[in-house]
Amino acid sequence: MEIQGNLYQNLIFAAQEYLDRTGHLPQDLSEFARDIGMAEDEIRTLFSSVEELHEGLIYHAVTLLNDALRQGAIAANAADPIAQLHAIADSYLAWAEGNPPLFRLLVTGLNGPIKPDSALHRYTSSMRDLYHRKLLEAKRLGILDESTDIEVAAMMLHCIVKGGNMIFLTRSTDPWFDGETRSTVDLAKSIFSQFMDNMVRANAPRGRKLPENV
Repeated sequence: MEIQGNLYQNLIFAAQEYLDRTGHLPQDLSEFARDIGMAEDEIRTLFSSVEELHEGLIYHAVTLLNDALRQGAIAANAADPIAQLHAIADSYLAWAEGNPPLFRLLVTGLNGPIKPDSALHRYTSSMRDLYHRKLLEAKRLGILDESTDIEVAAMMLHCIVKGGNMIFLTRSTDPWFDGETRSTVDLAKSIFSQFMDNMVRANAPRGRKLPENV
């Protein structure tokens, strides 16, 4: 492999290509060096171990995913936090479908121990803050009742997303999905939409007229 321009960026792209091709990262840097036709010593000027390469690829994946989520939020009604959460979920699912190896890498990391100062920790903390902020905004706008427990609502949303993640990873081996004809994205969208609709309905201020689709 001929490395030109930004060495760090090219190594990350090479690691992503390796992941796309094999479904996993190399066992050690010498294997990676042989695969891309580059001196191991040169790789070690930026990544001293496969673990550091893994963290770099996680950071790359989080950056791409955050960009997709940001675009989804921008396209949604800025005055409606619930509509924004739906749009963010749609963007999340589209990114997962379009980037299966990177998505699996992220979800596998999120389901294990998360180091405090890692890209995964910053990502999951930012998502928690996003859920919390949008639900608080819905409460302030009168979409959710003043008595709504925002902490619990945000945790439920987190659990729904984690469950949706596992559909992507385990559907082919999970007998629960035998005979299910909907795509994974359509199924996850339906689950998320029903959860959000029911959550909003259950926590709507008394006397507030809900939209027909809620």
